Amino acid sequence: MRDVDPEILADIRRAALELRTTDPQAAVRVLRRAAAAGGGAEVLARGALGEIYFAELSDLDGAEHEYRRVLALAPGLAAAELGLARVLRETGANGEAEAHYRAAIASLEREVTSFRDCATSDQPIPPGAEEVVLTLLEAAVEAGEKIDDSLLDWAVRERLFDALSGEEGDPAEDWFRFHSLRARLLWLQGRREDSAQACAVAMAILQQAIAAAESRLANASPGERGRLEEEIRGHREALAGSSDGLVSLRFPK
Repeated sequence: MRDVDPEILADIRRAALELRTTDPQAAVRVLRRAAAAGGGAEVLARGALGEIYFAELSDLDGAEHEYRRVLALAPGLAAAELGLARVLRETGANGEAEAHYRAAIASLEREVTSFRDCATSDQPIPPGAEEVVLTLLEAAVEAGEKIDDSLLDWAVRERLFDALSGEEGDPAEDWFRFHSLRARLLWLQGRREDSAQACAVAMAILQQAIAAAESRLANASPGERGRLEEEIRGHREALAGSSDGLVSLRFPK
């Protein structure tokens, strides 16, 4: 957010990305101080607090309080709607959780539509569009809600995740995640053949990435070899970790 002091923003990012796993209580202290600044800093800090309370500390009451506070400050914010939906589902408040899931999905769909409009008018797609698309898919799968297929088709045509090539992140693994999530969503909608096709695409993406990395190993420098071996290992772990899920998707118990 533009109105956030750069030093405070750096503290929020450090707490949300680093301290949350190494020292979540310290992260909470940093974020509490940041939230006291008010404005955009409070929105960001409280959103991060909600995530830490929920994912790291299993404090559902604390997480719910923070997400509700964020929505009071920034009504309709997709991340807070989704966070609150997840917390409420854990507490058993399924009816209210569904309402917040629907609000999050509607907001995320509008955001992805705006990305598509940018591309159509030859404007640059804003940074982070890839993660918004994945979050939309995750929310739809969790809620069992239908979303606009044309937005997902656009992401494929636009080759959206290829923009990550050479930057932090891995386009192959993000494409794998995209098609795996889409397969689950299609299964929930009863579209069995489409789901099977998406499963096959997801698996083929990482298999092709492994083969490509292996082909470069022979002529790689020592430093490059280490990076390639790590990449191959990561892809194989992703395949192994998802294979059971993809099987259970095809043959639910």
